[in-house]
Amino acid sequence: MSEETTSRYEGESIDESRRTFMKSTGVATATSAIGVGANTAAAEGGGDDIGGLIAEMSLERKVGQMTQVAIDDLGDGFGPDTEFNDHDDADTLGELFTDLHVGSVLNGGASGPTWDGEEFVAGLNRLQEYAVTTTEHGIPFLWGGDALHGNTLLDGCTSFPQRLNMGATRDVDLVEAAATHTGTEIAAMGGHWIFGPTVDVLRDMRWGRYFEGHSEDPMLLGELGRARARGFQQSDRVAATVKHFAGYGTPNTGKDRAHARTSMRDLRTRQLPAYARALEEAKTVMVNSGAVNGKPAHVSQWLLTQVLRERYEFDGVVLTDWDDFRRLISNHEYLPDMESGWRRAVKQGLEAGIDMHMCGGETAPTDFIETTIDLVESGEISEHRIDESVRRILELKRDLGLFDRPTVPEGEIGDLVGGARDVSERLAKESLVLLENEGDALPLEGSESLLLTGPGIEAGTENRFLMQHGGWTLGWQGIEDGDLTEDGPRPRQNTIAGELSDRLGERFTHVPTEFEAAPYASIYENFDNGFFDVTDDQEAAVVDAAGTADAVVVVLGEGPHNEGFGDRDKMRFPKAQRELVELIDEETADDVPVVGVILAGSPRGTADTFGHLDAILFAGQPGSDTGVAVTDALFGDYNPSGRLPFTWEANVGHVPLFYDDYPPRQSIGAADGMIQYEFGHGLSYTDWEYSGLSLSTDSVRDPSSTSTVTATVGVENAGERPGEHIVEVYNTEFYGSVLQPHRRLMGFERVALEPGESATVDVELDLATLEVVPGDVPGDRARVVEAGEYELSVGDETTTLTVENEASITDPEPVPGRYDIDGDGEEDFEDVMALYRRLKRRKWREKRGRGRDRDR
Repeated sequence: MSEETTSRYEGESIDESRRTFMKSTGVATATSAIGVGANTAAAEGGGDDIGGLIAEMSLERKVGQMTQVAIDDLGDGFGPDTEFNDHDDADTLGELFTDLHVGSVLNGGASGPTWDGEEFVAGLNRLQEYAVTTTEHGIPFLWGGDALHGNTLLDGCTSFPQRLNMGATRDVDLVEAAATHTGTEIAAMGGHWIFGPTVDVLRDMRWGRYFEGHSEDPMLLGELGRARARGFQQSDRVAATVKHFAGYGTPNTGKDRAHARTSMRDLRTRQLPAYARALEEAKTVMVNSGAVNGKPAHVSQWLLTQVLRERYEFDGVVLTDWDDFRRLISNHEYLPDMESGWRRAVKQGLEAGIDMHMCGGETAPTDFIETTIDLVESGEISEHRIDESVRRILELKRDLGLFDRPTVPEGEIGDLVGGARDVSERLAKESLVLLENEGDALPLEGSESLLLTGPGIEAGTENRFLMQHGGWTLGWQGIEDGDLTEDGPRPRQNTIAGELSDRLGERFTHVPTEFEAAPYASIYENFDNGFFDVTDDQEAAVVDAAGTADAVVVVLGEGPHNEGFGDRDKMRFPKAQRELVELIDEETADDVPVVGVILAGSPRGTADTFGHLDAILFAGQPGSDTGVAVTDALFGDYNPSGRLPFTWEANVGHVPLFYDDYPPRQSIGAADGMIQYEFGHGLSYTDWEYSGLSLSTDSVRDPSSTSTVTATVGVENAGERPGEHIVEVYNTEFYGSVLQPHRRLMGFERVALEPGESATVDVELDLATLEVVPGDVPGDRARVVEAGEYELSVGDETTTLTVENEASITDPEPVPGRYDIDGDGEEDFEDVMALYRRLKRRKWREKRGRGRDRDR
């Protein structure tokens, strides 16, 4: 037995042999994945005896496990001796583990202490070795980060299309393949936790995080969220995170982290189901930073316990978002800005069901740790409640294999960074949505002399690629937060200008116009996340080139942005872009096609500008392979097939107008002026015809036992070009006990056909998409598929599905908490007695009232 020495922290002992090991290795290199915790209590049995481990832990170590700390501002180095600059309660990163017993760290904002993959692995390994060899129980830490459209934390990374693009593809398998590569990369980097997928229903195009959402349709959103969670977790070393539970994506003001006002019926039929689908795969949950119907989500026992834990039976780790206990005070003004307010914030959050607090820039880890310890020691929170959270955290570490193998080999990451090129390019192409194509302006013939213009240069530095990637890409607000350095990190990428130049040679003219990224500009200064201009010299060059060009492509859109800095009150293009389009329209002949390519994470652009364009391609933020995807689409080597995953309103004054809202969506006769492009809109270079829509069964007796049916429809490529097509099946008519939307997406399938080719396509229809909450205004009854006749449509083809008996598929119980009469969060015998007493009092009052009537 080695001699033990007592540290300067009372009650903590460190094995001298571990000190010797660290000195001999320098804790500086980690060349292989080793079980460095093999002699620790935590590692015995691979962490199988979680209960025994918890029993051995002090309260301080338990609460430390519940603490996640941002380690973003590191300066030089990445290891236990690295200075901890974010707060002053620890001098080095190592002290986070030896002194504060922290259970998790994160690098937020898609950036880390280094852009080099091997350096990143070595640094995490050094830190992990230190944690498991110098702490009493040798418990490894969890590392989390924002790898949200690829592992966009490393130089040379593949930046997959943003989440809004993924929704346009309707390609669940391909989206999962991208997530699988991302999870594999994060695991090879030594990481364990991806803060995605985002499963927030989109409602408001003013919201700065619109590009992070997949769709406004809950079924499509849920399926993509489930696939991405499954993909992230393929390596078994990485946990996915369903976020932001729940209702985060529907702020009523369009502002980030704002209050969502929603009916119980809307919450239960349109928002919660998407999270429920993704929760079938994900191991963790991140909580909504906002509030729902007047209650901040972080202190909502209804959301986090009655719905998440009890109704959805989720037993994974529930994590706050960045500093969100503090936001209860600073953002929501839910509690007073004083010590008692902070204490109540922590207490109510833990009571609601939070397992781990993310300490970002405002919350020092000791603030959370010391407050939680004091709450337990004073008896305000039981230690049993703490043990519940610690169990979930330790079980997650065990399930990810951290006890057996806390570090990873350093040589694997290099072969992965910048990979999955075929998946990335395919996703970028499938996400392109052809909005307009007047007179078959596209595709171009390929022999033309072409002018490319639009924002893309600052002080002589080309920077349009900032627009093609968007936020969460080598920086929170985009690459280097928009402030580019000559040798700064870049994703693997091809650009529109580069690909057009390679293709056309001397027939290509490029006149980029001014674009200064401004992701941190106030919404009152800038609605476009960039400053755009056309100088006199640029205008002259555009006029000169436009007069001789056979075709013009103008890039339009917005700068990279994220979260509240991206909130906007205008969706039209910046003035300089609008005037550029008008100028090109004036300077080109009628037979010269003018094509707009939109690089934006939101539905940017209005009819005033679109009227000057012959064709419009909404490219979104396609990531690394933007150049190949857009160029191939412009020249017909790829036939666009994407469909809008959102409703494109004509004006922000009409927000929100989501496609499956209750009728009427707009005033009588005003539809044409309020909706620019409907959900599911997307043109093609060929013509598609449907025939013979039928169902595997025309009648379902009990939806609870027959929850799917198959629609079969003939699809023909009736045009002259090969292409891909998304077949979508909608419920387009039903009359029930409550209002029904005009359309509900029930299923979709991709098909690729040559000109003149036909195919019979089977589409599985999910009857859960038909569930409603019946009854009156409260919306507290169980969700059901009501009996009756449902019209189903594919284009102009229709058929009828008869549901014979009302039944529930996903949630046969009434609203959670409906029978919690005494409001203690439990539905038990005490509630039965409370209900009995309430009814008894009511009968007494009625009897008393009848007696008074007789006396009169």
